[in-house]
Amino acid sequence: MVLSMLWTPRMISIILLTVILISSISIVIPIFNSTTNIKVGVYYYPWYKQGWGNYHWNSSTEYPKWNVVDTPILGYYSCQNASVIRQQLEWMEDIGIDFIILSWWGNGSSPFGGSSYEDESCKFIFSMIKQFEYPIKATLMVESFNETTRVYNFQAIYDYIYDAYVTLYDNVYMKLDNLPLLCFYNNDSMTGTKAQREAMYSDSRFRARIVGHKDYVDWWFAIPCSVNNSTIPPLSRRDGMICVEPRYDNYYINGSSRFDPNYTEGLYDKQWNEAIRLAREGKVNSVTIYSWNEYHERSQVEPHISIDGRYILSPFCKTKCYINRIKSLEPLSLPPLIYIAVGIALGVILAWTYSTYKRRKPEK
Repeated sequence: MVLSMLWTPRMISIILLTVILISSISIVIPIFNSTTNIKVGVYYYPWYKQGWGNYHWNSSTEYPKWNVVDTPILGYYSCQNASVIRQQLEWMEDIGIDFIILSWWGNGSSPFGGSSYEDESCKFIFSMIKQFEYPIKATLMVESFNETTRVYNFQAIYDYIYDAYVTLYDNVYMKLDNLPLLCFYNNDSMTGTKAQREAMYSDSRFRARIVGHKDYVDWWFAIPCSVNNSTIPPLSRRDGMICVEPRYDNYYINGSSRFDPNYTEGLYDKQWNEAIRLAREGKVNSVTIYSWNEYHERSQVEPHISIDGRYILSPFCKTKCYINRIKSLEPLSLPPLIYIAVGIALGVILAWTYSTYKRRKPEK
């Protein structure tokens, strides 16, 4: 008698529906928490000329402001050397880098000013990615190349970059929300006023992002550093971006900020573990690394020889391991009992709704 009351067609339908709901929930929830689309980028500084004593390799005009104490495995290279750039891009591809952010310092001519060398290097790197079809995107970060005059023609900057980079390298240029991304480094001479920042966001052809340490930035960058001593990388307020770094040491350029100068304090591991923790919670869309080759602040992950003669490969190798980890994280899932409880609750609600409907339905 009891079984006949339990196994009515209506109860069988409710039980089947509950099973379907539980199965659906267990499939849908992991999809919403997938981490497989996380992209990883790295900041690249294209200002080096070939040979010790040349531009940014301790030239007499820059020393000691831009002192270098570490030696790249590739030697004191030029950022316009094809063999060097190809090797760097192959390394990046091997460890899982998806995009690079190139430091851009004007083009040395009117109406910009600044330096033509970095502009030429950036174009060269774009051309190498295109020619050899590396699966890496590239974008630019506009630096404060007119700190003295504090004059920046943002419309002219946008027009130049659109014509010289986006148009010629559309398949290489990195997109954000389907628009070419252009970053600006926060410096009081360029981003200090509200009017300047409004001008940066004014070009509808681009998606602009301010990068740095000021309260108004879109993306946090290089923390810890000389102006922020937190060793836990903050999640940026936009785009689910987080920046990690293996070391920051400006001691040799007359600074006093030293964070894990000998790789003995576990800074890089701590930063990546925070990025992974946030990624598991579905909060991270992109990770940036500071830096590939900023030798002055010693944040480079590029293989190099340290000031004490040690070959330093650990930041490079760790980068590959952590990128593999963050891109292969298991989706955040709920305990099985929660799926069952939610499914049963929905089944009860449907049963109650159905019963109420049957009671209120007028007889024919």
